[in-house]
Amino acid sequence: MKKEKHETFERLLSAVRETNPDIAGPQKLADAMNESPQTVTNWGSRGVSAKAAAKAQSLFGVSSSYVLTGQGSRFVTPHHGDLIQELVLPRDRDDVVEVPLLANAGSMGPGGDNLDCDFVVGNLSLSKHWINQQIRPTNFRELRFIHASGQSMAPTFSDGDVLLVDAGARDPASFEGVYVLEVHGKNYIKRVRMRMDGSLEVSSDNVNIKTVDVLNGDHEVRVLGRVVWAWNGRKL
Repeated sequence: MKKEKHETFERLLSAVRETNPDIAGPQKLADAMNESPQTVTNWGSRGVSAKAAAKAQSLFGVSSSYVLTGQGSRFVTPHHGDLIQELVLPRDRDDVVEVPLLANAGSMGPGGDNLDCDFVVGNLSLSKHWINQQIRPTNFRELRFIHASGQSMAPTFSDGDVLLVDAGARDPASFEGVYVLEVHGKNYIKRVRMRMDGSLEVSSDNVNIKTVDVLNGDHEVRVLGRVVWAWNGRKL
């Protein structure tokens, strides 16, 4: 049975082929983007990274927002010289929040290397009304999009999902949930809850590879924010 490709990869390849018919498969895409065939194969199974989507936008005019979320226009178009502007329908800008998409990813496995700074590769637009109705963040400016990678949080999240993180929510003791944690320079996405003795329990959701750790003060852990929405349609 042929294994289905990740939806972000399918969107990328389909959009690229629409304007570049010669790029008919993963090998051609790897050549055109100056990437190794294995890297492109990984996109097909795990999802297209934020950095790869941004690179595809600069090379082919394919909207990185569309590739990562499936929303908005498929393409961007040159505007005023070298500037790039998305082809989107006019809307009330007062009701729009531009949420930065970070190159950093959170690992649902062995841990992902944390970048020295929050490198923004683009913005995704969200309605303030939708945010207030669905998310109710600490502050609009504290919202961030990151990628998830790995399998330890399945089925809650899948490898390659785009996650909305409230970077202002950093106290698992007051609100149990799924958090982005930095440990020894690596980012992790884990479920955190308070135990009856006051310590915090960190665990994975995947029952096949479930791991549980207890934070008792001996660990150097930095909470980077709480995951409030997964771009697979799950509110958290």
